[in-house]
Amino acid sequence: MRRRLPWILAALLVLVVGGAIALVVVEKPTLDDARDAVDAGWEPLQEPLVARYEHLGTALAALDAAGGGDRSVAQDLTRELAAWKKAVAKGGVGTQTEVANRLEGQATRLRANVRVSPRLAGVGELTSALDVFAGSAPQHELVRAYNRAVRAYETDRNDSLRKPVARLFGYDARPLLTIGQ
Repeated sequence: MRRRLPWILAALLVLVVGGAIALVVVEKPTLDDARDAVDAGWEPLQEPLVARYEHLGTALAALDAAGGGDRSVAQDLTRELAAWKKAVAKGGVGTQTEVANRLEGQATRLRANVRVSPRLAGVGELTSALDVFAGSAPQHELVRAYNRAVRAYETDRNDSLRKPVARLFGYDARPLLTIGQ
C-alpha cells in the first residue's frame, strides 16, 4: 500500500489540475461573452450621459451664480463631476457606472435643495438648467438593455462553477445604472 500511495496522490493531483483547467476552458468564454454584452450595452449610453452631466454642470454653475455654491451638495457635485470626467477619460464601464450613479444621487439632492429653498426656486436660470438636465435622460430602453446585460453577467459571474474562474481572471462586478427622474 505504501508503494501505491504516491501514485494515487499523483493521480488525484492530475485529476484536480485537469478539472481546474477544464473548468477554465469551459466557463471563461461564457464570462467573456457576458462581460462583452455589458460593455456593448454601455456604449450607446455613454454619449447621452456625457451630455446629461454637462447639463448638470450647467445647473451647478447656475446654483453657484445664485449664491448656493457654498452648500454641501454643490461641493459634492463638483467632486463627482470631476470624477466623471476622469472616469470617461480613463475608467472602465464599471467605474463609469458607479460615478454615474453617484451623480444621479447628487442631482436628486440638488433638485431637492432647490425645491425647498424659496430663494433658489425663484432663480429662473437654475430651474431652467435643472429642467434641461431632467429632460436629458437617456432612452429608457437603452438603460433597460444595459441593466439586463448586467444582471445576466452578474448571474454568470456568481454561478457556483464560474465564481472561482471569475475571481481568478478578475471579472469585476458591474453595477446597474439608476437614472433619477
